[in-house]
Amino acid sequence: MAELTDFFFPYQKRWLLDKSKVKIFEKSRRIGGTWVQSFEDVQDCIEQPGLKVFFSSADMTAAAEYIDYCDSWIQKLNAIAKALAEVNCEDIEDCVFADEDKGVKSKLIEFCNGSKIYVLSSNPKAFRSKGGKIVWDEAAHHENDQKMWAAAKPAAMWGYPIRILSTHNGVNSLFYKLIDKCKKGELDYSVHTVPIQLAVEEGVADRICGRKLTKKEREEWLEQEHKGCLTEAIWQEEYCCNPQDESKAMISYELIHSCERQGVLGLDKATGPLYLGCDVARHRHLYVIYVLEDVGGTLVCRAVEAYQNKKWSFLEQKLYKYLMLPNLVRACIDRTGVGDQFTERAQEKYGSVKVEGVLFTNTVKADLAINLLQAFEDQKIVIEKCPKFPGVEGRIEDEQAESIHAVRKIVTTAGNVRYDAASTEQGHGDFFWGAALAYHAKNASDTGPIFVQTTNPFKGKNVDFSTF
Repeated sequence: MAELTDFFFPYQKRWLLDKSKVKIFEKSRRIGGTWVQSFEDVQDCIEQPGLKVFFSSADMTAAAEYIDYCDSWIQKLNAIAKALAEVNCEDIEDCVFADEDKGVKSKLIEFCNGSKIYVLSSNPKAFRSKGGKIVWDEAAHHENDQKMWAAAKPAAMWGYPIRILSTHNGVNSLFYKLIDKCKKGELDYSVHTVPIQLAVEEGVADRICGRKLTKKEREEWLEQEHKGCLTEAIWQEEYCCNPQDESKAMISYELIHSCERQGVLGLDKATGPLYLGCDVARHRHLYVIYVLEDVGGTLVCRAVEAYQNKKWSFLEQKLYKYLMLPNLVRACIDRTGVGDQFTERAQEKYGSVKVEGVLFTNTVKADLAINLLQAFEDQKIVIEKCPKFPGVEGRIEDEQAESIHAVRKIVTTAGNVRYDAASTEQGHGDFFWGAALAYHAKNASDTGPIFVQTTNPFKGKNVDFSTF
């Protein structure tokens, strides 16, 4: 079989060379995991007469692909065997491993030595009363993964190997829990982790493009794949082997989308009091401004802007055009770090009654985060659906939703709770904090200056906010 090693990438060769009883392949999408596993299974069947291999994937479409892979390997191996037989003047028919016409069926492959590969459904009962090598593909995507493992594990009890392959599907899957136990030393299973970055480093992008790429070209290829994911969560989970814990997000995608409307932006639509929030940053993170209008008790977003790598004078200009509005009641600005002097200058120009500086401590961030969450849950905030930001070029599609979703409730090892987002090239939850500050500006104004409005078209009316 050594003649076939040139077919494989280094990470696939490492998988084949690992003879552990239980192996787990924690992988990116479309890097040839099932393909290399099909070779191992065909090889084992040829080398171990009478072996039974039981393969199950998340659906029968994936299972059909696996059968095709096995068939392809059998054809290659038969061709090699026949060529060697001709050289050695042996009986060619005796060197055929499996009949390519009769031995390969839709759910069964029969080898000449009595070995068989069975393709099973995703029903956990399929593994019952079976004994042999177990191959569990797309393990994290089985609906009944607990029952699946309960049925599959005993099938290999008599010394047969187990192979588990999958991309991640959150942190509640049994696949994630098995890997977690392995990494903690609680299980001695062998784990092979191959994110897309490693796969590209070891040749995947080169083969896809049909030529050897430079380091820069590989980085550009990765960037294009990243952008095509549309959301950071998809990129992290499907390609980077980082399962996403939706349960820990402060505000879920579902909740975000429930408060989105198309076409709410526009200061010309605002006749009520306005409230501004500004998350201050300049380089790695984003400078974000939200302006919300109080419409019958619901805060509707009338303006949202985001910038990166701009001069302070430019950012001040963007802020001041809102601060000078007569119906802007209050603005809350992040005065942490570089925002301190920025806030002070705004207060000198427009007064500390209108402009409040907010220092981000853990306690303050917790208050801001919980209040914003409650606003979303109570449908007291309306934001624009998938707005575009000319001031931020070449980033992910729905910048706003991803940023709001990024903030997590984090419990430290000391038992302290904080609310934060990972600091990445995509920001630091900047839209979340900008919106939270704008919402806080409204709350703070309830005990502050009174805004007098002589004409409120929504007063005393039942407002259908689906129209915003």
